[in-house]
Amino acid sequence: FFPARRNMALSGAASLLSVAALVRPGVTRTQFAAGGVPLSQLAAGRVGRRGGIVPRACTYSEVSEITLDSWLEQQDVSPRVSKVITLLGGACMDVASRIRTASCDSYSCFNEYGDEQIAVDLVAEQLMVDALRECEGIAAVSTPLDPLGCLDPTGCYSEDINLVEQQARQQQQRGTAVPSAVPPDLDSLSVCLDPLDGSSIIDTNFAVGSVFGVWRAPSLLNVTGRGLLAAGTCTYGPRTTLTVGLGIAEGVAEFLLVGECSPSGRWVLANTYSAIGEGRLFAPGNLRAVTEHPGYAQLIHYWQQNRYQLRYTGGMVPDVMQLIVKGKGVFCTPAPPDQPGPVRLLHEAVPLAFLIEKCGGASSDGSVSLLDIPVAGLGQRTQMAVGSAAEVERFNAMVGPQIVTVPAAAERE
Repeated sequence: FFPARRNMALSGAASLLSVAALVRPGVTRTQFAAGGVPLSQLAAGRVGRRGGIVPRACTYSEVSEITLDSWLEQQDVSPRVSKVITLLGGACMDVASRIRTASCDSYSCFNEYGDEQIAVDLVAEQLMVDALRECEGIAAVSTPLDPLGCLDPTGCYSEDINLVEQQARQQQQRGTAVPSAVPPDLDSLSVCLDPLDGSSIIDTNFAVGSVFGVWRAPSLLNVTGRGLLAAGTCTYGPRTTLTVGLGIAEGVAEFLLVGECSPSGRWVLANTYSAIGEGRLFAPGNLRAVTEHPGYAQLIHYWQQNRYQLRYTGGMVPDVMQLIVKGKGVFCTPAPPDQPGPVRLLHEAVPLAFLIEKCGGASSDGSVSLLDIPVAGLGQRTQMAVGSAAEVERFNAMVGPQIVTVPAAAERE
């Protein structure tokens, strides 16, 4: 009886795995099971007491793994861009650990003795900005909590000032040398970060994420998504995954954090994605706007009438990244009439749109691609739709452009 049950279970598992390998044409999936167990190891597993497959113990040393560092070398990424991505990947490991050990309510976090600590989103920002201090040639780093911040110790830069001239003036005023943070040449890099998007839902134990984008520019003003050298997200959920897209290559790569709680923690390539097709999956943000925006109300009604699957958590990073993983669907968050957009163009919309378009999807603010909108101000906001081409076009037709544009300089939280 038991050998027969084992053979049936293994046969069923093999059938399911073979079917899974065929779904979503255009998506390349490295054959890893949940938890990093190679699927090939399942055949050597045993059957649990309830008939489930219990794979034998194995480690990543038993398979040929591709780490983040080795993958970047294969892609022929410039050493400085590669270092930025690697440093941010290391910071994301630290953020993952902080999130998993944080005891938080809706406003702050506490240690094991109940003492209030710095909120985890502030910790995430500090970890990522500090990591970038190890990389030379970074002109500016901007975050939602400190959109005008940069690597200069004074942090006094404004949007319309020449950073190099300001640095020289500070040296004269203080009589001391300020560490060079703003190279005068155009070969310097600028980085945008959303260190922890969705921090308000950490207390509910929902998945949250980090977002980053890298440009070759002396400033983040007037850049567009078309000039991105690289962008990525880190999703902190049941698994911790880092997704990276490069300006020089199509598709995106997903890395799994292995050995998170050990000194040997590393990012290992788990999947590559290159196609987003049509499919009935929708993630509607800012649903309160349906009471004020007739076009959005009509769009929601269309999705419901056509029996789309609702997949929305309130964490924008996992809600958008699911479109890449599933290979279908749409995420949108429109602005009510006469109100600013709900999404930060620089820190959120552009990097996420970059990853979606790298996989053959589309993005829009209601009229044009998010990658074609110049960053006129570091606090600039927008409405957003990303996903399959047909769904984004439907958003453009039913919701359309924002009814009012709020001057970017006035948009700071």
